[in-house]
Amino acid sequence: MSITLPRPCIDVPTGSIFRVHGIGFDHKSNDYKVVRLVYERYSNCSPKAELYKLRTDVWEMVKVADDFKCFIYGNSQALVDGAIHWLGKHERDWPNPCVELVVVLFHICDEEFQVMKFPDHLISCLKENYAEEIVVYVGLLALMEYNHHRYIDFSYNIWLMKEYGVAESWTKQFTFDIRPMFSFRNDRKILLKRQEKLVLYDPKGLIFARNTFVESLVLLDKVNAIQSVQELFKEEKDDVKEREG
Repeated sequence: MSITLPRPCIDVPTGSIFRVHGIGFDHKSNDYKVVRLVYERYSNCSPKAELYKLRTDVWEMVKVADDFKCFIYGNSQALVDGAIHWLGKHERDWPNPCVELVVVLFHICDEEFQVMKFPDHLISCLKENYAEEIVVYVGLLALMEYNHHRYIDFSYNIWLMKEYGVAESWTKQFTFDIRPMFSFRNDRKILLKRQEKLVLYDPKGLIFARNTFVESLVLLDKVNAIQSVQELFKEEKDDVKEREG
């Protein structure tokens, strides 16, 4: 499934930039949007940002505050509560200069960026371990943390933000000795990979079961691709409407 987007507005020399993308649904305008951030390498300036709207088929510039000193890293993103979330590093000058791990989010409807901090108890863990990616699990914001110090008995920890927007609600929920791949939104099952085999973990029954899959290649034109995108984000649209209720 693919849609060819028009050429972005921000055009800088190749090799001197780092780009980040995110996609989500705006339930207010009933439109799908793609946000693009462009970082200039070796620069302390805030990133430049632009937004593509499927309805207008054009890119528009998005205002970024001058003090938005957040660098997004990794390829993962999570769409929760009408916002796109990435893992980021925030440069803080006060009271002590340092770099802290944060969640960077973009509100799809309001078209604004925001920074969400982690609680102290989670920051302490992340100083020793590695935050690998941010994902969605049963509608909740989730963080996968890799304990890379235990070379023999290493582990992956899954933290859940039980109450959205409340930093202290981050709770360690699962620990695995193999890397989780993704979760199934409706039935809470988690897909794992063990020795080139797929394993399905069911938290309710606490059992593992092997899973198989069949590859499929489907050619889509733009109309069908848009319909597929709409189906992909339908659950997010329904969730937001239900919360605003």
